[in-house]
Amino acid sequence: MYMNYAVASSHPLSTFVGNEILKDGGNAYDAAIATSAALVVVQPHLNGLGGDFFSTIIDNDIYSINGSGNAPELATIEFFHRNGYNKIPEHGPLSSFSIPGLVSSWEILYKNATMKLEKLFSRAISFAMDGFIPSNSILKAIKNFKYGDVDFNNIYYNNGRLLVQRALGRTLKLLAEKGLESFYHGDIARAIEDDMIKKHGLIRFNDLDSYSASVVKPLEIRYRNYSVYTNPPVSQGATALYWLNRLNKYDLYSMPDDLYYSSLINEMYPSYEFRKSMIYDGSSISNDDLLNNYSYSKNKKDEKYSDTTAFSVFDGDAGISAIQSNYMGFGSGHSIHGYGINMNNRGSYFTLDKNHKNALKPGKKTFHTLMSTILNGDKLILLGSMGGDIQPQVNVQIITRIIDLNYNIQDAISYPRFAYPASIYGDADLYSEKGIVSGSKYIDGLSSTMGHAQGILIEDDVHAGFDPRGDGLLKYHL
Repeated sequence: MYMNYAVASSHPLSTFVGNEILKDGGNAYDAAIATSAALVVVQPHLNGLGGDFFSTIIDNDIYSINGSGNAPELATIEFFHRNGYNKIPEHGPLSSFSIPGLVSSWEILYKNATMKLEKLFSRAISFAMDGFIPSNSILKAIKNFKYGDVDFNNIYYNNGRLLVQRALGRTLKLLAEKGLESFYHGDIARAIEDDMIKKHGLIRFNDLDSYSASVVKPLEIRYRNYSVYTNPPVSQGATALYWLNRLNKYDLYSMPDDLYYSSLINEMYPSYEFRKSMIYDGSSISNDDLLNNYSYSKNKKDEKYSDTTAFSVFDGDAGISAIQSNYMGFGSGHSIHGYGINMNNRGSYFTLDKNHKNALKPGKKTFHTLMSTILNGDKLILLGSMGGDIQPQVNVQIITRIIDLNYNIQDAISYPRFAYPASIYGDADLYSEKGIVSGSKYIDGLSSTMGHAQGILIEDDVHAGFDPRGDGLLKYHL
C-alpha cells in the first residue's frame, strides 16, 4: 500500500501516537511534538522532560535545532574542587546541572504546528496517568539503576504490571494548560529551583528563565550525489560528515566485506581525532575544516556509552530527524519532587581540567553526543540513532549500506554493526556483532551497545526502518 507519511521511533506506542496525529490531519511538527512527548513517558530510561533535544528539519528550507543545555552560574571548577571533587559526579544532584532543553525545543517546533497542545499531549498524558505495559528493556533498566533519589524511587519501584507516572502526567497536563514557557518562567521553574536547593543541586530560577533552545544552520557536505546535513557543534554530527568526506574517494560498492569494513574503520580513527580537536562550545567548522587531514595516535582507553532515543517524521512535505536524551539512561537519578521530571546528567561530560576545550564554565555547553541527520538526493533520508559516542559510526554504517550497497532502510538498520566507544578524553576497544570485523571483540547477536537507529526513506513510496536492538518492533494493542 502506498504511503505518503510515516513516523519511525524506538517504541511502538510513540510511533502510533505520531502516526495518529498525521492521520488526523496534523503536520510533521505536530507529530514530532506528540511523538517526543510520548517517548518521555514510554522510554524514561532513555530520555525525559529534564533532558536535551537536537533535530534537523527540511521543509521549504533546511535548519537545525540545538536544544542542549548550558552550565548554570553555580557550576564552576572551583565549586567542585572546593568540595573535594577531582571530576564531576556522574549521578546525583551535582550531576544534574545542565539546563534541560527539550521543552524549549518543543516551543520552536510548536510555532509551525497546527494542533493544540492538549491534543498533542493527550496520549502521553494517558500513558503516564493510566500506565502502560513496560518493555523488558525498561524493567531491566529500572532494576539495574541504583542512583535514584527518594522521588525517583517512589515513581519507578512501586509499580505493578503497568508503569504509572502520575506526577509526570500532571506536569504534561500543566504544560498543555499553562504553555510550554511555564517550564522556564513559571511554576515548574520555581519547583525545579526549590527541589535543587533542598537536594543541594546547582540550577536556580534565573538559569532557567534565561535559557532558550536555538535555531541554527546545519553543516553540509556532498557524499556521492547526496547533500548530507547535520547539527553543528556542540553536536558531534560533524564527525560523520568529516568521515563521509574521506570515504568519497573509495568505491565501497565493489569491495568485498573485509575491505569495506577496513576502509570504514581506517577512516574512522582520523575522524575521531577531528572530533577531539574541532568540536566544542565556540567552535566554528567550515567546509575546509571537513577536508583537513587529522592523524591518529593511540591514547588512554576510555569507553563511553549513553542512552538516547531518536525518531523521524515525514508528513508528505516536511521531514524531521530528531533525538532526545537524559544522557546516561535515566540521567542523574535526580527527580523533581511532585513533578516527575527526571533531570539529565549531561553536565558530567565536562572536565574539571581548566586547560581542556571541554572544561566546565558557567554559561558553557558541553561537547554533545546527540546528532540528527538528513540526506537529500535521489532519495530523501531521515536518520537518527542512540549510542552516545558511537552515533557517528551508526549513521555512517547505515548511510553507506543504503547509498553504496543499495540496502533498503530496514535491512541497513538491522545489519550487524561495529562500535568504537571512545570518548573525547581517550580511546577504546573495537567491538563487532557476530564477528563481522576481524580482530574486534566479539558480540554474539544484536546488542543495544551498538545503538538503536530509526529512519525514514522517501522515494516513490515512504519506507520506515526500526532497529531490532530496541523496542521499536514490539507488538502493542491499544
